[in-house]
Amino acid sequence: MHLYNSLTRKIELFTPLKKGTVTIYVCGITPYDTTHLGHAFTYISFDVLIRYLAHLGYKVIYTQNVTDINDRDKDILERAKKQNISWRKLAQVSTEKFLQDMKTLNWIMPTNYLKASENINRIIILINELLKNGYAYKIRGSVYFSIEKDSEYGKLSGFSKGKMLETARQFDEGLEDPNKKNPLDITLWLAATENQEKHIPIFDSPFGKGRPGWHIECSSMSISTLGEQIDIHGGGIDLIFPHHEAEIAQSEAATGQKPFTKYWIHTGIIFYQGEKMSKSKGNLVLISDLFKKYSANSIRWLLLSHRHGENWVFEEKDLKKAQRTFNTLSKRISQNKSSAINKTLLREFASCMDDNLNTPKVLFLIENAVKNGNIYFADTALKILGFII
Repeated sequence: MHLYNSLTRKIELFTPLKKGTVTIYVCGITPYDTTHLGHAFTYISFDVLIRYLAHLGYKVIYTQNVTDINDRDKDILERAKKQNISWRKLAQVSTEKFLQDMKTLNWIMPTNYLKASENINRIIILINELLKNGYAYKIRGSVYFSIEKDSEYGKLSGFSKGKMLETARQFDEGLEDPNKKNPLDITLWLAATENQEKHIPIFDSPFGKGRPGWHIECSSMSISTLGEQIDIHGGGIDLIFPHHEAEIAQSEAATGQKPFTKYWIHTGIIFYQGEKMSKSKGNLVLISDLFKKYSANSIRWLLLSHRHGENWVFEEKDLKKAQRTFNTLSKRISQNKSSAINKTLLREFASCMDDNLNTPKVLFLIENAVKNGNIYFADTALKILGFII
């Protein structure tokens, strides 16, 4: 199997670090809203990868996080304050809704599904390693990673300093924090303020009361569950900088192991109503709303009709077409499952999947197989892709 690696910027032959086992970490949700189509595209894309790896005979160990707290968590905190509930309750309710939506989409639950708020001790251990190794510094109860200590910082994104500053500002990375030696230094632990509002979470640490940084959370949860080096790390392409860039720097500096991740895989962006689909734009298409009109299979069909790394535009007419297509296939498959195994089609299926998960071509192959009466192949391929037959 060949996969596009965002780190090397080329398609590479996939060979896991440990024979027979694949370790995967995928960045999870910030739980202050329900699941939208962009979430589904990312997590169903990796769901298909995991299913195919299992089909090939690999043991897959998969970790995903829930960012229920971080240093710049104003979205979840402001939403909780507005709804007059605790941040913990909002995170719990939103996470449960997300899991229910993904369960309906027939998503495989990760081996490890971790909340940042429940992994504070692990995070502190990693921050202490960075301090001990000379990559981090403490000031007024906060701790920061010095990017100037890492000569390779920026190797994933390839961004210039100007581009880094521009992107970091969009992510509210605390560029104006007066405690930072460099505006781009990474917040590992943000100290609580004397007059901090009651709705903002506070945790104890050797550095003082406060809360962990967004980026160190994922480094910690990945290392603690999957080891110091992992095979695949994934998420949306918009996380390359600053999040994944920071993860590489922190993880490699703390453990001394390179690479932290062998293959970086990123999913594309969905556009809707002329803009990137996002909470900040207010142009979300919620999965729960789509379930009112469309089946989980038709939504999965639409998602897999796009390569996982491509950007695409959502139009409801395409989902209507996906529903019609899948309904037709499902009806024909249910009427006749007795066709013989077609080894040529199985080889073509494998060839498509091995080509950087070319799912659009696989769906085309399945459609033609049903038209030509190769029902057994179509049924088998759909099940491998996670469709409910």
